[in-house]
Amino acid sequence: MTYAPEKHHRRSLRLPGYDYSQSGAYFVTLCTQERGCVLEDPIVSGIITDVWHALPRWFPNIDLDEFMIMPYHNHLIVWIYPAGTDANAGAERAGADRAGASPAVAPDPNTDRRTWTIPEPTAVNLAPTLSDVIGAFKSLAFTVYLDWIQANDPTRRAIFWQRNFYEHIIGSETELHAIRRYIRENPLRWALDPDNPQNQPSHLFPAKIEEYLADVKQHDNHR
Repeated sequence: MTYAPEKHHRRSLRLPGYDYSQSGAYFVTLCTQERGCVLEDPIVSGIITDVWHALPRWFPNIDLDEFMIMPYHNHLIVWIYPAGTDANAGAERAGADRAGASPAVAPDPNTDRRTWTIPEPTAVNLAPTLSDVIGAFKSLAFTVYLDWIQANDPTRRAIFWQRNFYEHIIGSETELHAIRRYIRENPLRWALDPDNPQNQPSHLFPAKIEEYLADVKQHDNHR
């Protein structure tokens, strides 16, 4: 499908009429504001990783699949199952090639110390939509990071997520394996990424997603 800014603006990224609470696997990408490379900070990436692992506490009917933190974006696959379904049993049906959480940007490997705390849920959601899950993921990561800032370094910038997110409904096992491989290999592509600051030392990040997509299209046309 050709990208049309007049149709695919930031408020209409969800597929109209699709029930995002129904069972299935979803490929999600979250970006930082203006694609700033803030996720390479070990505090930020550590908090995001811990929140990802904690999500099933809030949503017992989800299962976590592939996961990758890059400097300015986060790829993940999440499964949503009907209420009453054993998510672990569903995970076994998801395929043996799943590697699980494997952030490219991770906390300092020389220490196991955590200077933040992931809270326990006060309630659980047994029938979440995709937006419920991703919204909770983003909100909880931000809340934990904000608490860390207030306790440790008030000079830090608090907000890092772009307001919306991008999703793809995974429609087949073949597609699932391909997307898993794409996520795992994302760090290898970073050296060639047009948003890698080393590839454009004098170029400011576009302020809008439409400008970014135009840059990507121009880059593809000249390869």
